[in-house]
Amino acid sequence: MQLTHKKLSRLAILLLVLSQGISSGAANGEEIGQQRQFALQQAKLGQYDLALTSLRGLVAQAPQDMGILADYIVVLSWAKQPQNALDVAKNIDVNKLPSYALNVLAKAARDTKAYDKALSIYTALLTRDATNIDAAIGRILTWVDAGDYVKSETELSILRQLYPQNVAVYQALSYLGEQSRQPILVLDANSRLIALNEQDVQAAKLLIKAAGELGATQQAFELDKKYPQAVDAARIAAIKNDEAANLIRWGTQNKYVPNLLPAERFAETDRALAKLNEVCKCDWAKPNLTDARTKNLVFDRMVALRDRHRMAEVAQHYQQLLQAKIDMPAYVLNAAGDAYLYLRQPEMALLVYNASLAKVPDNVETSFSKFYTLIELEKYADATQLIQQQAALLKPYRNRPKNPIVRLQDEKFEADNKAYFAKAYGDDLDGAEALFTKLANTGPMNDSIKLSMAEIWRWRGWHNRAQQQFKQSVKDQPLSVQAKTDLANSRIDLREWQQADTETKVLLSQYPENSAVRALDKRWQHHNMREFKLEGASNESSGGAFGSRYKDARAALYSAPFNTNYRAFVQTGYQQSTFTEGNASILYPGVGLEYTDPAWRITGAVNQPNRSNVGTELSLSADYRHDDHLSTSALLDLNSSQMPLRGLRAGVSGNLARLQTSYRWSELTKVGAGVAVMNMQDNNVRKSLSLSLDRRLITTPRYKLTMNVRADASNNSENNVTYFNPRQDLEYGLVLDNEWTLWRHYERSFTHRLQLGAGNYSQKNFGNDNTWLASYEHQWKWDDRLELTYGVMRNSHPFDGVKENFTQYFGRLNFLF
Repeated sequence: MQLTHKKLSRLAILLLVLSQGISSGAANGEEIGQQRQFALQQAKLGQYDLALTSLRGLVAQAPQDMGILADYIVVLSWAKQPQNALDVAKNIDVNKLPSYALNVLAKAARDTKAYDKALSIYTALLTRDATNIDAAIGRILTWVDAGDYVKSETELSILRQLYPQNVAVYQALSYLGEQSRQPILVLDANSRLIALNEQDVQAAKLLIKAAGELGATQQAFELDKKYPQAVDAARIAAIKNDEAANLIRWGTQNKYVPNLLPAERFAETDRALAKLNEVCKCDWAKPNLTDARTKNLVFDRMVALRDRHRMAEVAQHYQQLLQAKIDMPAYVLNAAGDAYLYLRQPEMALLVYNASLAKVPDNVETSFSKFYTLIELEKYADATQLIQQQAALLKPYRNRPKNPIVRLQDEKFEADNKAYFAKAYGDDLDGAEALFTKLANTGPMNDSIKLSMAEIWRWRGWHNRAQQQFKQSVKDQPLSVQAKTDLANSRIDLREWQQADTETKVLLSQYPENSAVRALDKRWQHHNMREFKLEGASNESSGGAFGSRYKDARAALYSAPFNTNYRAFVQTGYQQSTFTEGNASILYPGVGLEYTDPAWRITGAVNQPNRSNVGTELSLSADYRHDDHLSTSALLDLNSSQMPLRGLRAGVSGNLARLQTSYRWSELTKVGAGVAVMNMQDNNVRKSLSLSLDRRLITTPRYKLTMNVRADASNNSENNVTYFNPRQDLEYGLVLDNEWTLWRHYERSFTHRLQLGAGNYSQKNFGNDNTWLASYEHQWKWDDRLELTYGVMRNSHPFDGVKENFTQYFGRLNFLF
């Protein structure tokens, strides 16, 4: 019968066990020695079962023999049974074991992740012999496995100085680099190994991989030629992919480099896109997404396209992946979300960001992106809740001893900055400014805080104050796109037309993809358009002070600006009324010229009425802006169209002079006062005085309540005239102006407005009586170029002691083209 090798081994084991069944006392030292040598020979031949069975019996016969126990532990290690090796040594004093066995035992502890046990054994070995380099390297590798990379790198630095030619030291350094994901260490270590032994293929393989990850692709390709056996075609393809990925990462990082020159910011991203084209060699419109490599290339391309602001292509890839039912990682979803937000599709962006956060809930950048999406959707409460939760999770600011100024944490500051802007986006500018002021007092040297404060000031109408800070921010950060865009916007606010034109063109040429720059350019384009204005009203009255039916319409067509500061216009006004003595109407066609600069708006017009008994109207008005708060306006109007139509019908015209001033604290509060004198051809002189107060009472993102208080008084020198002409009168009242924004999507919005007011009117010789009004209107805004308002008003007012009720239908249109 033929016996196989396996059967012979089993037979040998059986005979050995039978021979060892004799009492231990019968065995002498020579026999134990022979059995030990036999076991070791079998172990070296790979016959671990036979060797371990023999050694197990010998340990039982001579439990105090540390040599046999050491051999047993070593063979268990060779047989890849590290836990059994540790169990064998569990109840013995390991310090009695020889060093080679301790070394093996420490490796077994490391392999089973018993890192504390391994470190204690390596420390014991080094206590025996401080020059035991194997133990020193073993301890370092254990620290690496345990994640203590700092201590590992420190100890390896010492070993490199002591043993500059030792291969094991550099192999340990390479392992540290791989585990800690520091390809620069892998590159360093394997470059030294290649220098020590040019035939080290494993070192060449690791060196090529590290070079590819670091973007040193040329070096990787040269090594591939020198060591063709080290790397296969798949690795070279992966290196090319890594090169593209690195270029993408560098391109992404360039977005956050404030001092990067405009021409440089997309260089790496463009190289990455070119490299992806080279690697894929595919039709991006129809990629083969069943191929894992192509799928990953599409992932990378989406990120690069996002960074390059080619957002439509990012969205196209996202739809391809959706249709193919590909599970996308969070970073790819973020790129898609950014694309949809840029393309002004916030509903889609929100779905994508939510999917990303479901995968990586603690990603701060994704939460910030979702915050902006919620703001675009006008979900201010959700946006505020999200950003406040995010801010609470981040590290607080670090206080410095005896110094009230804290050291700002970047992510914490960014979260707080967004939380405060959430108030501003919801029109609570006063609350936002208070929070930013507190933050500015905390970190007064922070440039971002200064810029944020200036943006709030601008939104509050404090354009001079804001521009001063914008100029300083541009000086401090000469390549900050945000600061320069804010400054250019303030140029338009302050009617600095030449500077606005120059700065906008420069920004658009350098950053054509930037959303804020594009919005600035759009605003500047609108300024340079023609403008058409139309407003009209139709009134029906129960009395006849101003006619039982009264119509009023005005239209003006403005040219595009020319010579920087000028606009020409043609206009017309129309009035028509039904009086008891007959009907009357008048048409005021005319032309004019408008001049604007940072301080002045001056308008001159010539209107020629169609009634022969009314002279040519000559009008000159001037508005002067003193600063962010105080402004004054004046009007001189010869043959004024503001003369009552009843008087014009009788051939009576008048000249009007008016002076008004207003003081505006902010968007919340404004007061005004005005005086006027109209000198009429029938020798009547009308003098009037007006006072006003506007105070915002409630501000929410969709609802605002403003209180308007008015007081007007007039005095007329004549009594017997054809038009309503009280000898002396006084009217005061309060109007509550309610404004609701029903919906808004970027520039397009629909708002309705309800005004309710009450007051009192007193007229000399006719006593006084109460007044009231109710007005309801719709305000449509199609975009930044077209606005339409229409509504109805009902009011009651006494004239010459007779109460008249009015119904008015009105409308306004403003169109840029």
